[in-house]
Amino acid sequence: MTERTIYILPKSGVTITRVGGGATTHHDIIGNALNGDAFSWEVPYDLALTFSAESVAITFDDADGVLSDDPFSGAEVVDQRLTQPVTVNGVTYTPSPETLRWQWPPPVNVEDEYEVTLFDGLGNAYHMVGVSITQGYTSTVVGVMFEGPAPPPGTTLYYLQGVSGYSGAGESTPIPDGVPCFLAGTRIETPGGPRAVEDLRAGDRVLTLDHGAQPIRWIGRSMVCGLGPLAPIRIAAGTYGNRRDLCVSPNHRLFLRSVAAELHFGAHEVLVPAKFLIDGARVRPAPRLKAMYLHLLLDRHEAVFSEGIASESLFAGAVDQGVLDAAAVADLRTACPELVHRLCRPSLTRAETRLLLAAAGADLRGARLTEVRGLLAA
Repeated sequence: MTERTIYILPKSGVTITRVGGGATTHHDIIGNALNGDAFSWEVPYDLALTFSAESVAITFDDADGVLSDDPFSGAEVVDQRLTQPVTVNGVTYTPSPETLRWQWPPPVNVEDEYEVTLFDGLGNAYHMVGVSITQGYTSTVVGVMFEGPAPPPGTTLYYLQGVSGYSGAGESTPIPDGVPCFLAGTRIETPGGPRAVEDLRAGDRVLTLDHGAQPIRWIGRSMVCGLGPLAPIRIAAGTYGNRRDLCVSPNHRLFLRSVAAELHFGAHEVLVPAKFLIDGARVRPAPRLKAMYLHLLLDRHEAVFSEGIASESLFAGAVDQGVLDAAAVADLRTACPELVHRLCRPSLTRAETRLLLAAAGADLRGARLTEVRGLLAA
């Protein structure tokens, strides 16, 4: 299982009115859509939806990179169990170690309960997902997220009677967990020395831990708001052997070594997302108004050298492609239509990282460029 985090807009912060003004006949339309297309119950009125609440993070385990409806096998929860407490709409949901739905306290899991097509004022379609939290046999829609691009802040979306679609059985959506990438300004090691990541181009070679100098197949760029969940994580110079401060996206995985990793996970070398290493001192968020992230795709999933230590290149798996925007996905598929990757090392969950940090202490270190032989001659 891999621990994933989604960011929802709580239903308490979503306002629904009739187009042109006026209250709806029914209340808690987002919650009642659990039982069918509650948006259509307002016929003949079209509906206007505004989203004013800040997002809430929901963290759960995941087996397949997809948030699905009814992740059960009979009475057993087999996927998407809540792993971190969360308070949403004034209610706190707490993880339970149980897997059988009829036990007490019951298991707690997250679901894609339904999906609705909405439109903005220009006719652009948005795919809204109703997200529920289920405790045993009781499901509550707690908020919404969007499959694919979300509307710009302040946009009003519309449910158009007879046009908007609704589906509430057997739904699934890719989990948008953020692409691992480097903040602009990060220096990447090449055969000719370190270069700023934004100066690299497809075809340039970069040094890798396992296979020497390798060509870049594709480079993607994303400009995002750097004040929220996508704020860069800064690893202070020297923390894991890095020569300068290293700033990466929260899900970017560092290549770390420890005897404790081999003892607990059967691998001396592991990949750990930067967000799991936050300690409030040496590793901490570095928010900014805007963050320019760059994604480096190679023929394999590799450990490349950023500010002197190894961290991952873009993993071209189905999950990561699912969180790139539509233009980037199209560009990537054109450049690399048959690319398949396997993770170059085991990737740790949050709980596994906590165990590693407690057990390894000062023994935990990065793979430094100076320790690798023969790369510069490759």
